[in-house]
Order: sequence, then structure tokens, then C-alpha cells
Amino acid sequence: MLEVHDVSKWFGGNAVLKGVSLTIRPGDVVGLIGPNGAGKTTLFNVISGFCRTRTGYIRFNHTDITRMRPEEICSLGLCRTFQITKPFSNTTVVKNVIIGALVREKSLKRAEKKAEEVLELVGLHDRRHVLGRSLTIADRKRLEIARGLATSPRLFLLDEVMAGLNPTELQEMIRLIGHLAESGVALLIIEHIMGVIMRLSHRVMVLNHGEKIAEGEPSQIACDREVIKAYLGEEYLIAQA
Repeated sequence: MLEVHDVSKWFGGNAVLKGVSLTIRPGDVVGLIGPNGAGKTTLFNVISGFCRTRTGYIRFNHTDITRMRPEEICSLGLCRTFQITKPFSNTTVVKNVIIGALVREKSLKRAEKKAEEVLELVGLHDRRHVLGRSLTIADRKRLEIARGLATSPRLFLLDEVMAGLNPTELQEMIRLIGHLAESGVALLIIEHIMGVIMRLSHRVMVLNHGEKIAEGEPSQIACDREVIKAYLGEEYLIAQA
């Protein structure tokens, strides 16, 4: 479904990504982890068209999307969320989602129907007439996911959608992401809560200083000495034991 080959990105003289490659198959749930500044969100930006790679290429469903604009990539079925949620503050929740649906839907009526279905799925249907600025952090994150789902993605990139949630909200978000995976949407997830990433992911990829240092099943990654040194720390192993 997705082939990222040898992508690199510099900001000024600083290399943020260095020859990163990644493959995602239909139905995959892939975790993307690494320390702050490792290049995780930059990789999302490159894949989704917000930044341009200096090397390599990106293909989605056999289409070269390396130089495409974000809206073109989204219309093909590849969508992403952002770390900092920014709903249209003076617009209702349902209209926020309708805007997302209009990326793929050709009529307002169909976009409205799609928005209602998605809001029911993410648990925001009873808040559909609330203004975006009135939402809690947890509901803003749900709205961010809803706007993405309204575009009918085949591959959904989730950037720390669980950050800042309390334990109850976290469990609700885990259930939602699990439901998305079961529905057949392929997922690439950035997350710092290791218990969550190990539980949800079929495969985990680790970045450090812009380079891929490991990739494999969660159990393999949890025992990888280079990953432990760069990111997990010995305390993680103790906690797992």
C-alpha cells in the first residue's frame, strides 16, 4: 500500500531524516517510536505532502506521490492527524467533519451523511452542534480523527492522538483505534505510551536522529539493545519483567 524509499529531509544544515525507508501493507498497524526530535513527525509531513523529500520516492497504491500536494494525496486515500489539534473554532463539530468529507464526497448531502456516521463512530454525535472552541482536549482529538475518517482513508497516519488523555479517555481512544484497525484501515501511529504502541502494533519502527535503527515485531523491538539505549531505557525492561 505504501512504499517509502530512501527519503531525506534537511532544515538548514540539519539532517532531520536520513535515508529512511518503510513499507506498509493493507491492514497493517505500524507503530513509529523514538525520542523527541528523532524525525517522526517530519516523516509524517513528508509522506503526506507537507514537506518535500530531498532523496528517494514515496508510492501509495502504485502511484508516485513524492511531489503531490497534501490535498491530492488525501483524495487518494492517505490522511493524517496533527499533534496540535486545530478545529475550526467558530464552526460546529458536524461542520468541521463535513469539511473533511467534501475531500472525497461530491455532494453536500452525501458529505453530511458521512459526517453523521463518523461522529457516531468516534462518540461525538451528541456534541455535533457544539462549537469547536468549546471541546475538551479529548474531544478535540476525537474530532481530529473524525475529520480524517470523513475523507474515507485507506491509510491513516495518527500523530500522538493519545497524548494528554486521562486513563479513562486513554482506554476509550485505544478502543477506537482498535476498531479502526479491525475495520481494515491501515494505520501508522506515532505514540510515546509504550504499553499502547506494543499492544496495538503488528510491527514497530524506531527512529533516532533521523535514521531508522530498528524495525520488527513489538516483542523484538522491546528487547533490542540499540532501541533500549536510544529510547526505552533499562527501566522499561525492569517494568516489563
